[in-house]
Amino acid sequence: MVRQLGTLAGKTILKMENALHKDGSTFPGKFVIKEFPGWLSKLSYPDEVIMVTGSSGKGSTTAIIAELLRRSGRTVCHNLEGSNMIRGIASTMVKHVTWDGRIPEDAIVLEVDERYLKEVTKYIHPSLVIVNNVTRDQPPRQGHFDLVAAEIWKGIPEDTVLLVSGDDPVTARLAERHRGTVRTFGIEQFDESYVTLPTAVKDSVYCPRCGKHMNYRYFQYGSVGGFSCPSCDFERETPDYTITEVDPEEKKITINGMLTLPVDAMLLFHLYNLAAAYGAADILGIPKDVTADVLREQKLSDKIYSEVETPDRKFVSISCKAENNATYNLAHYYTHHRPGKKVLVMGVREISRRYSHFDLSWLYDLDMEILNRPEVERVLCIGPYAPHFALRLSLAGFPEEKILQADTMDSLPEMLKGTEGDVYGILNFDMVEPFLAQARSFCTEEREVNA
Repeated sequence: MVRQLGTLAGKTILKMENALHKDGSTFPGKFVIKEFPGWLSKLSYPDEVIMVTGSSGKGSTTAIIAELLRRSGRTVCHNLEGSNMIRGIASTMVKHVTWDGRIPEDAIVLEVDERYLKEVTKYIHPSLVIVNNVTRDQPPRQGHFDLVAAEIWKGIPEDTVLLVSGDDPVTARLAERHRGTVRTFGIEQFDESYVTLPTAVKDSVYCPRCGKHMNYRYFQYGSVGGFSCPSCDFERETPDYTITEVDPEEKKITINGMLTLPVDAMLLFHLYNLAAAYGAADILGIPKDVTADVLREQKLSDKIYSEVETPDRKFVSISCKAENNATYNLAHYYTHHRPGKKVLVMGVREISRRYSHFDLSWLYDLDMEILNRPEVERVLCIGPYAPHFALRLSLAGFPEEKILQADTMDSLPEMLKGTEGDVYGILNFDMVEPFLAQARSFCTEEREVNA
C-alpha cells in the first residue's frame, strides 16, 4: 500500500509542477519520503545500480557513465539535474517509476552527496559504488575530511563492487577495509607531477592506517600521489585502471598502455574522471570499442573550462568550487604549467547559496605561492570578496603593484591595459559567464564571423 500511495502522490505532485513549469524541483521526493516512509525500499530496481560519490567530480563522472551505458544499448535512469541528496534522488525515482512500482530502465546511475550515501543505500542497493576523492570541502558543513570518509564508509554495502582512486590515501584506505570486490583507478607520475609541493598545502601527511607520517615519491595535488608509509606496508599500489601516459603538448592521454584519448586540457580532475569512467565501463562489461568512442568524444563543459581566442591573446576560464581547495589548487597548477606571460583573474560572487555562512578560511588552503612568478604580470581580484583574495595574494608574496581590485567584471578591459599575456580566470562558477562575456568583447567583428 505504501508503494502504491507514495507513487500516486509523487506522480500527482510531479504532474502539477510540470503544469506550472517547475521542472527540477525536489519537492515530489521530499513529500513522498516524509509522508510514506520506506517508499524507496518498496520499489523494484534493475540489477545495475551505480552510485558515484566524493568531494568533487560526481556530476561529470555520472554523466560519462550514463552515456557509456546508453551507447552500449541500455536504458538509463539518471539524476541528471544533480539533485544528489535523498529527496532529490527520491524525486528522480518518482519521475521514472511505473504505476506497479518498477524502475523500468536497464540501469540506474546516481550522483550521491558524500554525506547522504548511507541514507540512499539504506533503501537502494548499489551494484557499484565509485568514490572519486575525499578532500577538504565546505569545512563549515563537512568538518574534517576524515569525518566525511567515515560517513561514506557507512554507506558502502559489503557485497557491492567498490571503485576508488588508488592515488588518494583516504579512498585507498576505504578500499583496503572493504570486504567485497575492489578496483582502483589513478594517474602515473608524469612531467607535470610534483616531486615536492612548493608549499605545505596538503590535506594530510599521516597514514590513515597507523597514523604515522607518510612519504611521497611525487604529488599530483594535495595528498594525492605516490604515497607510502615507512611504519607499515600501506602504500599506493599500481591501480587497475591507470593513465599510464600524459602528453600535455599534444593534449593526449593513454589508459592502461592501450587506449589513447584526446583531451581538452590537462586538468587533473578531468583526467581522474576519465580514468574512473574507464574503470566503470570495464566493470559493467561495456564493449571496448564503445568505451573508446565515448571517452574520445568527452569534452569539458564550457561552464567548467573554456577558451576564447582573440586577435591579441587567449582567455581561459576554469571554474572552481568555492570552499574546496582541491579544485582551486588544480586550476593553479594547470595555470602554473602553461607557458608564456599570464594575467590572472580571481573572485567569487557568493560563498554558498545553500548555507547561511561566509567562511573564507579555505583561501588559506590554496596554493597561491606557486603562481607568484615573474611571468605573472598582474592579478585582478573581482567581486565582493576581492579584498580577501588580495590579502591572500599579499601573504603569498605577490608585489602589491601586481594586485588590483574591482567590484565587477566590467573593470576587466581597463585593468588589462599594459599587459600582453594570456588571461586565466580562476573563478567560482557564478563569475565564469561575466568573464567569458568580457573575453568575447575583445574579439573583432571579423574574428567572430570567422569563428
